Amino acid sequence: MVLREDKGFSMIELIVYVAIVGIILTIAVPKYNNAIAMANTARIQADLQVLDGAVMMYYTEHGTYPSEIEALDDYVRNAQDIHPPKGRCLLRDGSAIEIDVDSYAIDPVENEVLCQGYRLSDFGRQEKP
Repeated sequence: MVLREDKGFSMIELIVYVAIVGIILTIAVPKYNNAIAMANTARIQADLQVLDGAVMMYYTEHGTYPSEIEALDDYVRNAQDIHPPKGRCLLRDGSAIEIDVDSYAIDPVENEVLCQGYRLSDFGRQEKP
């Protein structure tokens, strides 16, 4: 009597394995992408808070608002080196945008620091009632 030794996987086992991995990925990838967007949003919010505070300190000392981020070097270490993260971030209205600018800018009218034309109050997740 000859015993047959099976080596490897059967086709059914491979199909089940691929299906399980596919299901796990369909759950994990969107959660990962959302976590990245939330982290980018939090970083932008923190940067804008610091830079807006520096703008107010500049105004208090000089009596005028700065026109460029580089003017804030006395108030924020290496202010010109603070850059927004590239990628997706969340807005308070529930939408998401792609950040593709290389630096923050100061709005000459409102004297607030902007990221891609959006101010601090525009970023974040909408609170659910």
